[in-house]
Amino acid sequence: MIKSIDFYLLRQIAPVLAVTLFIAAVILCMERLMRLLDIAVGNGVSTLVVFQMLFYLIPHYIGLALPVALFLGVLLAFRRMSLQSELDAIHSCGIGIGRFIRSAVVLAGIMMAINLALTGYIQPYTRYAFRVIEFNITSGVIEQGIGEGVFMELPNGYTLRVEQSRGAGRELYGVFAHRQEESGHITTLAAKRGELLPGALDGTVSLRLYDGNRTEWDPETKRNKTLQFQVFDWPLNLADLVRFRGRGGDERELTIMELLRTYSANLAAGISNLTTARDTASDAEPEDMVPPSAVASEFHFRVVFSLSMLFLPLLAAPFGIMAHRSSKSFGLVAGLLTLVSYHKVLEFTEAYAHNTGAPAGLLLWSIFGLFAFATTYLFVRTGLQAGAPPVQRLEAHWSALMDRIASLFRFNRRAPSPRAS
Repeated sequence: MIKSIDFYLLRQIAPVLAVTLFIAAVILCMERLMRLLDIAVGNGVSTLVVFQMLFYLIPHYIGLALPVALFLGVLLAFRRMSLQSELDAIHSCGIGIGRFIRSAVVLAGIMMAINLALTGYIQPYTRYAFRVIEFNITSGVIEQGIGEGVFMELPNGYTLRVEQSRGAGRELYGVFAHRQEESGHITTLAAKRGELLPGALDGTVSLRLYDGNRTEWDPETKRNKTLQFQVFDWPLNLADLVRFRGRGGDERELTIMELLRTYSANLAAGISNLTTARDTASDAEPEDMVPPSAVASEFHFRVVFSLSMLFLPLLAAPFGIMAHRSSKSFGLVAGLLTLVSYHKVLEFTEAYAHNTGAPAGLLLWSIFGLFAFATTYLFVRTGLQAGAPPVQRLEAHWSALMDRIASLFRFNRRAPSPRAS
């Protein structure tokens, strides 16, 4: 019977969790898709690149939606069961809320492991991949363009020169390219007009040439071979000329183990949180260039954020348990406000420790300790206290306070006294 009840609770939680996770991820992706399309239109990028960038953002959005989905799944499951008196029937069988919540806590442990894998290992790589594409589109070679009257050495061995350059170096006129191999083979390209075209999934940049010819001279036969063309797409691989920095230049691009290793090295070296970097040499690893305060705050934030998911069922259940005559929205609204407020406090503390060098570990773990204690206390009081649950009593006090505030702005309407004739 116990196992049946555990599976029954999970069946109540799973649909809400899946639907909430899907809707939240879609809404967040659609919001970012609009901005990515604006970037694509402004830089002439293929829509395939836009969807590739959006794909790299999915792990980030799933990590944001997981706690909310788990919290709503547990809250709405307990809310439905309390309104249909199913919790009363379970309590009459001698099963307390502490035993009944175990399956939800196990589910929270699984969600915590998934969230730790996302934030600790998957998101750092996808975030970096997203920034590489963004760099190639907005501030890479395409944005830099090709200057006029300058001999430019390309990675494919060609020397490129243009007579005129317009549109930030993207529209070219009088294009000439030359390459001579070690065998003496010479290839030249000449065109009246050309334009730089981004958009390949691998970040390759192509030069589209118009009205030109390609000439090859063979040293063995001493003959030229010329091919005329109207349109010719020439891949340049200009991204090799201007490369984005290595992964790890930002603390959010480091995995959880890289953060731990760098954090431990900073502590062993006795570096204060206000130090700019542990190693500023030119050949230093990118992760060594991250300020120690940023490493410490990011590491503690990820661990605290993941561990907090274990206590979400203990927080959601009291807000979901309600009487038949209580408001149907107070517990849901108050619970979501509590969850969002806690997350924002963690984010503010992480940013404060990052910017000021304050002890991130002490601050973040203190907030986590208060959250864990308050959540456990509320859950225990809900299970032990007879009568109205604590959240319902809080709702009664809130309603009384709102009535008092409303009474201050309420005008007393009195019937006018009759005038004497």
